[in-house]
Amino acid sequence: MGRKPSKNLNLPPRMRARERGGKTYYFYDLGGKPRKEASLGTDFVLAVQKWAEYHEAAPTTQITVGWAIGKYLESPQFDEVGLGTQADYKFALDKLLRKFGDAPMDEVKPSHVQLYIDLRSKESKHRALREKAVLSMIYSWALARDFCKTNPAGAIKTKRLPGRKHIYIEDDMLDAVYAKASPALRDAMDLAYFTGQRPVDVLQMAETDVRDGTLTFSQAKTKKPMRIAVEGDLAKLIERMQARKRQFAVRSLALLVDEHGKPMTKAKLRSRFEAARDAAGVDGAAFQFRDLRRKAAADLRDDAGIEKAQDLLGHSNVQMTEHYASGKARTVTALPKKRAS
Repeated sequence: MGRKPSKNLNLPPRMRARERGGKTYYFYDLGGKPRKEASLGTDFVLAVQKWAEYHEAAPTTQITVGWAIGKYLESPQFDEVGLGTQADYKFALDKLLRKFGDAPMDEVKPSHVQLYIDLRSKESKHRALREKAVLSMIYSWALARDFCKTNPAGAIKTKRLPGRKHIYIEDDMLDAVYAKASPALRDAMDLAYFTGQRPVDVLQMAETDVRDGTLTFSQAKTKKPMRIAVEGDLAKLIERMQARKRQFAVRSLALLVDEHGKPMTKAKLRSRFEAARDAAGVDGAAFQFRDLRRKAAADLRDDAGIEKAQDLLGHSNVQMTEHYASGKARTVTALPKKRAS
C-alpha cells in the first residue's frame, strides 16, 4: 500500500490526477514495485469509465446525454457536415438538451423518447420526428465510441411525414406573394428562382462571385462548384440589385441586402417572406421559400429539358432532378385517334 493521498480526495480509489502544463491527466495506480500507472486520459468522465474497467467496479460518474452532445459538437464528424445541417442539428440539440441533458445515456428508455415525440408533436410533428432522428444519430455516434450500450431512439419506428416532392408553385400564387414583397425580398425571390439554388447558397452569393460573365460559387451542401451564365433576366436582376445598393453610404459585397443595405440573413429572409405570404393570404404549408428551387427545376425541365435543369440545380443524376420537378406533371400527348374496331 502506498501513502494515503493528501489531495484530490474526491477521486475513486487508485485514481490519480497529475497537473502538467495547465492540463490535468488522470491515471490508474496499478501498484507493484516499482509502481506502475495506466493512463486514463484528460477527460474526467471518460477517465472514470476506464477506471471502472481496471477497478472492476461500476463507474461513479455516468455519461449523460448532454455530455455526449457536447463531445459530438466538438468532433470532426460535426465539422464535416454542411453549415445548414449544422444549424439544423444545433436547433434540435438545444431542444433535446432541455429534456435529456442531465439523463445518463443508458437510463434513457424508448418510452421516454416516445413521450418526448408525443409532447413535441403537439407543437410540430415535423420537428418531433426530426429531433428524434437527431437523438438517434447522437446515440449511434456514442455507441461507436462505447459511451453507451443501447440506442433507445433507434428502437422506435415512426412514419415519415410527406415531403414536398409534389409541391409546385403556380404562377398566380407566386405573383400574389411577389406583389406584397419588399424590394429586398423581390431580389431574393428572383435570385432563388433564376439560379435554382438553395436558400443558403442564395444568401451567400457576393458581388465578387460575378466575374467573366458568370456567377461562380460552390454549393454549401454538396461543395459542388457552379458557374451560371449571367445573361437575360439574371443579368437584369444583378444590375437592379447593384443599382439599389448604390443608394447606401456603405456598400456590402453581398448580392442580397436588406432595406438598409446590410447583408440579408436567414432570419431576415424568413420574416420578410412570411409577412408577404400572410399579406397575400397564402397558407404557409402551400408555399415555402425553398419551393422556388422546385419551381425552377420544373419550369426549366419543360422549357429546355431535364438535362438543363439538372445542370442548373447541380444534381449528380437526372433522377434527383426528376424528384425535384415531380410536383409539376409533364405534358403528354393524347391518343391521336379512336382505336379501330
